Amino acid sequence: MDMINTALEELKMEINKLGASEARPWGEFLKDFKQPSNLVERVDTNFEYYKGNYALLLIGFTIFGLCIHPEAFVTVVVSLIAIAVLLILKIETSPGHIVSPEMKLAVSLPVVFVMLLRAGVFFWSLYGLLLGLLFCSAHMVFRTRTAHSRMSSAWTKITGGN
Repeated sequence: MDMINTALEELKMEINKLGASEARPWGEFLKDFKQPSNLVERVDTNFEYYKGNYALLLIGFTIFGLCIHPEAFVTVVVSLIAIAVLLILKIETSPGHIVSPEMKLAVSLPVVFVMLLRAGVFFWSLYGLLLGLLFCSAHMVFRTRTAHSRMSSAWTKITGGN
């Protein structure tokens, strides 16, 4: 159980590193779209200012890619449940010799990988991720820069991102 909690905490930290904790309000994110006059500056500013929203959108679109193909989605859910149950159960090879969580994962992950591959999970995840990249790219290009986003981008450049 500790291993699952640790993995979830690490996942949460990685998502926050991508900037998800810095997401801007969605009303502001979806406001004012126009053709860019300076493409490079707009993309640079919007990426810096809305990177938290982009991270959340990419995660959401990847999950959406799985949800539109039921077999892939069910396979992911069943695989996660099976691994969690396997990690929780105490398995003894002989009296007093309990199989370690690392050994359980070493045996189960190749089986799960083949199941996921067979169900097309990687294809549908990639499909969702590419849709998300397309949406985020369009947003970066056509979302007008606000005065606050310009100042935030300038401040980031001056301080080196700290």
